Amino acid sequence: MLITAFLVVSCNTSETKKEEIVENVTKEDKLKELYLKTVKPLFKEFAGVDIPNEFRIDKEDTTVNAGAAMNYVEVSQGLIEYDKDYIKAFVLAHELGHIVTLKQAEQFNLGSEIPNGNKTNAYKKAEYLADIIAVHLITTQEVELGNDLTTNFEVLQNLLGPEIFTHPGAVDRVVLMREYVERSTNKNANTIYQEIIEKIWNME
Repeated sequence: MLITAFLVVSCNTSETKKEEIVENVTKEDKLKELYLKTVKPLFKEFAGVDIPNEFRIDKEDTTVNAGAAMNYVEVSQGLIEYDKDYIKAFVLAHELGHIVTLKQAEQFNLGSEIPNGNKTNAYKKAEYLADIIAVHLITTQEVELGNDLTTNFEVLQNLLGPEIFTHPGAVDRVVLMREYVERSTNKNANTIYQEIIEKIWNME
């Protein structure tokens, strides 16, 4: 009887582990699918810029976080586990926004290097720019996700960090995103987008 009981427990434990593995793989696959089928295509207009396909996962990072380089995107385990697709899409689009920022600036005849302001350094401007690029592309190309994002900016604000040397504070970032959304509601979104990009570029 003890042997039988042990075997049953072992089987149940094994099945539970298999279910956990399948669930984790599914979450990773869903995030990859969101990235490849929804987020990456947002950037199709940026010809000549290599948008990465490769995914890397930082399993030790339980925060909602991501990073991007020219040949890969790295996402945190926390982002994989997060349950809101509009936040996942924004985080991923923001990171790709960094990759295309200078290309966008070139298209708007702004220059090839983000200028430092007296109060707002180039690092903070880069974050603002990536935010606006992400919000613009999502709201104009993925309407449902865009509506979810723009009606839940407080959720995003709670995930963004405090002001540090390289990043503006969460409140300031969301204020600028709200400005873009509110102004683009009544005017051509592309026009407002360019105006906001120029505003950030020229911040003091």
